[in-house]
Amino acid sequence: MLVVGTAGHIDHGKSAIVKRLTGTDPDRLPEEKARGMTIDLGFAFYQTPDKQTIALVDVPGHERFIRNMISGASGIDAVMLVIAADDGWMPQSEEHFQITRLLGVSSGIIVINKSDLSENDWLEILKSDIKEKVKDSFLEDSPIVVVSAETGNGFDKLKQEFDRLPQTISRERDIGKARLYIDRAFMSKGFGTVVTGTLRDGCFATGQTLSIWPSLKKAKIRSLQSNSKDVEKAGPGQRTAVSLTGVDKDELQRGRVLIAENNLSRFKENPVLVLRVEVLKNSPLSLTSRRQLTFIIGTTECQGEIRIFKDKQINPGNSGTIFFKTDDSVYALLGDHFIIRLPTPMLSLGGGIVIDHVRKFPRQKEMEQLSYLDLRTDWQLEKLILSELCKEKLLKPKDLLVHSSFGAGKIKSELEKLLSAKKCGQIGDYIFEIKTFEKISDDTIVKIETFLKENSHITGLSLEQIEQLLKIGKEKTSVILNFLVTESKLSELNEKYDLVNRQAGPEGKIHAAFDDIMNMINKDPFAPPRLADIASEGSSYRQAIRYILDNNSAHKCGSEFLFSNDAWNQILKFVTYWLNNKNELKVTDLRDKFNFSRKYSIPILEETDRLKITRRQGDIRVKGENFER
Repeated sequence: MLVVGTAGHIDHGKSAIVKRLTGTDPDRLPEEKARGMTIDLGFAFYQTPDKQTIALVDVPGHERFIRNMISGASGIDAVMLVIAADDGWMPQSEEHFQITRLLGVSSGIIVINKSDLSENDWLEILKSDIKEKVKDSFLEDSPIVVVSAETGNGFDKLKQEFDRLPQTISRERDIGKARLYIDRAFMSKGFGTVVTGTLRDGCFATGQTLSIWPSLKKAKIRSLQSNSKDVEKAGPGQRTAVSLTGVDKDELQRGRVLIAENNLSRFKENPVLVLRVEVLKNSPLSLTSRRQLTFIIGTTECQGEIRIFKDKQINPGNSGTIFFKTDDSVYALLGDHFIIRLPTPMLSLGGGIVIDHVRKFPRQKEMEQLSYLDLRTDWQLEKLILSELCKEKLLKPKDLLVHSSFGAGKIKSELEKLLSAKKCGQIGDYIFEIKTFEKISDDTIVKIETFLKENSHITGLSLEQIEQLLKIGKEKTSVILNFLVTESKLSELNEKYDLVNRQAGPEGKIHAAFDDIMNMINKDPFAPPRLADIASEGSSYRQAIRYILDNNSAHKCGSEFLFSNDAWNQILKFVTYWLNNKNELKVTDLRDKFNFSRKYSIPILEETDRLKITRRQGDIRVKGENFER
């Protein structure tokens, strides 16, 4: 089903044209009928001779109801721009035209109505004026049809244009990301809670469970209607009425969204939208940081504050990138179109597309990390994939652009092209952008080199330590480290990573502390000082202790003492000899042999228990699991 939206100034006959074209009066509200003007969205359906259905969304033309017009124009496939012959191009003609352009509408029909009120010469002048207005836009080559909704003149030609629309519009409609921005919610006897809207980017089916944005509550589809008919499944582009169970009507106000996806954490965790925005030429002001704006996407409308990316301001007629933050998170896929307006007075300033979601307004020093956004100024899938890989460093293909307005098939196809062209690469389960991966690999080496230069006494870094240096997550860090080991740029030993052929050794103060410690534990090998007393001497002593342990230069006995390796080996030799001959070992046996007090004997036996050389039985020790004769 195609969706065509009307656009145009108030009282130019949009609703009258829809009624004569379809036989349905789109003005459904009593107030609309009483006042003779469209206030909210109206809907009607046109069927082509080959049985294809076109949904018409009739929007209000009055400037006070522009936000309703924007809601109706979101997600349409084509526009029917209506200009009255007696008035010509008016302010809302211009505003509606610009809004549909900014919302990404790429096809349309221009209709001059009320031809019965004008002479032919004037109609020709009006056509020329309209062509000039839409020059270099998506409507430049669109047909201009002259009609009279009052008399029916010209409607045969208008119907011909509608009949050929399905053959002229081609777009990927089902991308497996079904969502419906609610434009109406009401209670219906026998059906319960019902919402309506235009289904986008996927399908809904009866019995399906949906998420409700922003509450994240769940609801189940009880029944579906499209074009006033019960259906088991509704597809993208269809005007759809959804009867829901498990949710109250209060949760389903206009502007909220029904979404087929369950995992919506990305949107909650990244509440700041990054927007590529075009400011209209006739905008009364430039965009500057800290300005409050009204943001409209689908039927969702909210106010928030902006920050400008790089530029100090974006002037009328120019484009730029801004960050937008509202009180509550907004649901929007990358590539979705939006409109921005002044909160007061209500004026349209511009619009564009959503290009990212981030956690917070960036600081000036963080701007370099956002340089990938420069690739998104030209909205092409190839550049979007490359920029996403620049941002994320490494990604699994299944996670690539899942929150974008591109389907998985198209993303996969474009990725395969990039892999073939060597613009992207793959290692294990991960894909990457070549230059970005080279840079992060080089940065990893530099950061490890810097750390080891400042800590020359340590013999390599653990995965967790390097993860803290890179700040890209443990799994991605592991992939990079394994690659660098494969490339012989790093070595791995005992779950620690080091530079290839690097000789670790203490220097300066740490070297002096190392010598002092070794002298201490060798001076009286069976009565070394407490480890805590050594560590209290300062940072250089603590780092020297770490080096000693990493290199097995001495043996740490529990948390109490450092014994020289020679002393510790003598102790183990005695324990082995004694148990082989006596079968049991007492604390006093160690005391008598080495003149130990309980201060040393107890920690030593607890250590041999830990090593399972001995096993405690009451007050004695016997052979443990790891005892060797």
